[in-house]
Parts: sequence; C-alpha cells; structure tokens
Amino acid sequence: MQLLFKVRNQVLGFLSLVVLLSACKEEAVTVVPPVQVNVVKAVQSDVPLYEEFVAQVYGKSDVDIRARVEGWVTSVNFKEGSVVKKGDLLYTIDDIEYKNRVDRQASEVTRAQTELVRAESELSRVRPLTEMNALSKKDLDNAVAEFEAAKAHVASTRSMLENARVELGYTRVTAPFDGIVGISNVRVGDYVSRAGGTSVLTTISSVDGVRVRFQISEREYLRIAQLTPEELAGARRSVELILADGTTFSEKGEIDFANREIDPKTGTLTIEASFPNPNGLLRPGLFVKTRVLLKTAAAAVLIPQRAVFQLQNLNQVFTVSDSSTLKATTVVAGQKVGDAWIITEGLKPGDRVAILGSAGLAANAKVEVVEQAWTPKGN
Repeated sequence: MQLLFKVRNQVLGFLSLVVLLSACKEEAVTVVPPVQVNVVKAVQSDVPLYEEFVAQVYGKSDVDIRARVEGWVTSVNFKEGSVVKKGDLLYTIDDIEYKNRVDRQASEVTRAQTELVRAESELSRVRPLTEMNALSKKDLDNAVAEFEAAKAHVASTRSMLENARVELGYTRVTAPFDGIVGISNVRVGDYVSRAGGTSVLTTISSVDGVRVRFQISEREYLRIAQLTPEELAGARRSVELILADGTTFSEKGEIDFANREIDPKTGTLTIEASFPNPNGLLRPGLFVKTRVLLKTAAAAVLIPQRAVFQLQNLNQVFTVSDSSTLKATTVVAGQKVGDAWIITEGLKPGDRVAILGSAGLAANAKVEVVEQAWTPKGN
C-alpha cells in the first residue's frame, strides 16, 4: 500500500514538472518587430532624354603632305608635333636636276623666239614681193606656215619652261594651312617619289575646329526618324562630348550631316558633328562619347532603379500603404535616366516605394518605414 502511494506521488510530481516547464516555454516566446525598410516617394519632373554613342575625333582638315617630285630629301624644317603656319617650309628636296631643267627650257625658249623673229622677218620680205608677183603664192604660203610654226614653238617652249619652274617649286614643300604637323615619315637623305609608300611625307591637321564621327544602328535610326521636326532640330544643335576621363567637353557641337546610306556590312549609319576647339584640347584620333539630347519627357514619374525588380518578365515594385504594409505593384518602365527609371504606368507622383535590397520580404508583410529623401541624378 505504501508502495502504491509512493509511486502515485512520483507520477504526480513528474506531471507537475512537465506542466511547469511548458508554462515557462510559453512565457519565453517573444514577438519579432517589423523589419526596417527604406522608403522613397516617386517624384515627377521634366526629364531630358540623352543618347550616348562611341565616337572618334578628326581634324577639321587632315591632309597628307606628299612629294610631287622625285629626289633626295635635303632638309626637314619643322619639329614634329608642333604648330605650323600656312606657307611654312617643311621639307626641301634636291633641286639641282630641276634647276638644270629650268635653264635648259629657258634656252629653248630663247632659241624658239629667235626662230620666230627670223620667220617673221622672212614673211615681211615675202609678202610684198608676192603682191608684186615677184614671188609665187606658194612662197608666201611657206613663209606664213614657217611663221605660224615658229610662233607655236615659242608657246610650247614657254609652257615647258613654266612646267619646269613649277617642278622646281615642288622641291620646297610648304604647309598648305595652319595646323599641327605630325610625325615625319622621312629623314634627311631619304629618297622620295611621286607615288608609292615614300610619297607621304607627313600629315597636317587643322584643329581649331574638329569633326566627330559616330555610328547609330538601324533600330536607333528608325527611332530617331520618328521624332518631330522640332525635336530633330533641337537634337541637331545639342551635342556634347564626354571625354575618356568622364569629363564633359566645354564646347557644344552641332550635327552637320548623316551619310546617304546604311553601311550594309555593319548595319550602321555614320553621322558627323563639328565642334569648336579653341584650346586645342581635342586631337585627331581621340575616342570620345557623343551625348545627344533627343527629347524631353514632360512630367515623367521617376523612382530609383534599385526599387524595381523583375518577376517573370514583369517589372514590379513594392509600394507601401498607409498601414505600413507592402504591396506588389506591376509597373511599365521606360528609359533609364542616371540612377532613376521612368515609370510610364503603374505609379503616380508621391507613391511610396520600398527599397528592399536583400531583406527578402514578401507582399503583405508589415514593415517599419524609414523615410529617405531621394533626388534623381542626371544621366
């Protein structure tokens, strides 16, 4: 009997302990507070829409200086990479042969002029005798023919003399305009000719203004072609350059022309713009980006790009209700502008949008709103 009583007490004690432990466990359960979420408001503003294209700089004029006569280079009269003025002497080519040619042609002119004087004198003698029938008409015709031939020979020799003088002038190679002269392809003692690889002596570029060429794809061309005449006129006058270090060139340019055809090999259309270059900062061959203002999106709704996520090819955002509850909202996103995205459908100005980052929350979740000021950064 005592044994049964003892067993009963042990069982009751064990049950009491279990109940006590369960009560303690329930008291240990705590409520998790809502996750803090950064929230910004959708803003509305007029947004200039730019397009950027990789481009290359060319001089206003990039001219190869070529040898126009053959011979040995006797002097190089410039410092490579320096500024030269129109008419500055760049090279001299051995001119002895060409001077001799001038002298030879000058003597030919003198001989021809002497022959002309003789033929004219003969004609003056024959003409009156023919009129008196002292000589035949054939004699007169021969005299006239000799005179005309002598006169033509004088003209021919004078032309050859002038050509020899021109070729002599070509032995002095001068700058055709103001610009920057490049690396010389020849040195003193090199033999140059009119044709072939030795004909190009150097290159001069005029850089007080520059040309910038870039290509646009067929799709970009078709999209730009749909702009209004006013938008196209504005785009033509609003071209900027972004340099390799990310800075924007101080001068604005203007589009001059587009090529007549789409290149069938690349599927692109070449466009050329011109820029003033008063300080000579831009050099031919420089790679840059052209930034063209195509149009302005009026009263556009903007939100941060990091607030948009994709789900099955749909763009969605989490909007935050007045009760601090997340709601998944499908939006139609337009063009990206800087760190922002233009939203064409699904949001209105002032809507609160959550930036979840890696929080991993889902729709209808309660959150603690942390309001953040946000200003779109331009593209």
